[in-house]
Amino acid sequence: MKIAFIGDSFSAYDQEGQGKNHWTWLLSQHFRQHKYYNYSLGGRGYDYYRLALLDAKMKDVDVVVTNRTFNHRTFQHYGDTLEMFEVLTEVDDNYTTLVYNYHYWYSVHSDTVMRNTKPPAPAHIEKSIKEALAAQSMSTAYQNFNNNWYDNMDSLYNFKHIIKLELLADPNDEYLGLDNAYIQLMKAFNVDQQVQRDKFERGVSVASDELRKNLLIENDLIISYEDDHWSPKANKWVFDNYILPKFVDILS
Repeated sequence: MKIAFIGDSFSAYDQEGQGKNHWTWLLSQHFRQHKYYNYSLGGRGYDYYRLALLDAKMKDVDVVVTNRTFNHRTFQHYGDTLEMFEVLTEVDDNYTTLVYNYHYWYSVHSDTVMRNTKPPAPAHIEKSIKEALAAQSMSTAYQNFNNNWYDNMDSLYNFKHIIKLELLADPNDEYLGLDNAYIQLMKAFNVDQQVQRDKFERGVSVASDELRKNLLIENDLIISYEDDHWSPKANKWVFDNYILPKFVDILS
């Protein structure tokens, strides 16, 4: 079978510090009989997902693995290319990363418009693209559309399987998706319990966020204080305890 990973930085092989430590790579090595395409890139949103899903359908992908992301990350195509997605890295004979080179994108984390296109648009067009992306990102209607699209993805596309992973708490509603991979990881290493105790004693505060990061670092679960993506140890735990059980019946 062909498997496509379509997500943001927590599903991206090429995110700094991930690579062959990443849970997607571990999955490809556990079930080596299949072919894996990783479209995931940091900061990309549902506009990017939709293009990747089309490319995956054109490649006759059987299984799509995706994760919820921020619904106000926006995307604008620019430039000419014969291929929608190009091979970024042939990691192994069964694992390929892909990239869409000709686009501008807006990520809430950086609060700026970035581009992944050569050459860039002329200055006056680039200015218009940036303004349009920022305005679209702030649109409630656009955000609601993305929420509804993600919730109904399963009925919109006829892949054999679409596996939706809850890797983090729902980024669009902090009160939803509490039973996600990140929370399970923190509970397994007693991080969550210590943070909750701190919140109870101090009230919700910056101190609790600092404590969480310090505990994650002490347990070797994140890359660094500035980079909260999973360490090799955390990726392995998430793979063994959250990812693998969801795929045993499908990929065996």
